[in-house]
Amino acid sequence: MVAKIQFQPPSTEFLLKLGYRFSRNLLTHTDCYAENYMWRAVVVSALEDTMIDRTDRKSATLKVKAHNWILGECSDFDRVCNWAMLDPESVCEAYTGAIKRKKITFKNKHLQWHRYNVLFKQLRLTYDSAKKKNIKKEMKQLRKDAVLGTCVLVTSIFLSVIT
Repeated sequence: MVAKIQFQPPSTEFLLKLGYRFSRNLLTHTDCYAENYMWRAVVVSALEDTMIDRTDRKSATLKVKAHNWILGECSDFDRVCNWAMLDPESVCEAYTGAIKRKKITFKNKHLQWHRYNVLFKQLRLTYDSAKKKNIKKEMKQLRKDAVLGTCVLVTSIFLSVIT
């Protein structure tokens, strides 16, 4: 017999942002085993990462990666949700609902750091010195804007993957 353990619930702020229906579904599942709770923790961790407000490079990267994982229609996300005994569509609905209610927001610095990371990956794969020079120039400007620029709330609502 496999022992059942209690799921450590996320913070009340987390539950309020994602809504009553999803929170009830997350907390009141009785047929879960330790493995299911572990995968629930993975889903909760990703959702918490999307709620990061800090605008440093690492935090912005975590936020955008989690956002893209949840909304990217990725088979990994569906698999993890199924292992967590959560419906992937209800997780996405709760997440997009929180975005629409502006409980989860993105700032310009989150997007700048994401763009910087995309360029960094391109730089590592580029062998042409002229292209490398252009990428480095754009990266330098993005870094300057992200570090020295003001932090502004982006008014657009991102309900799809951020590229």
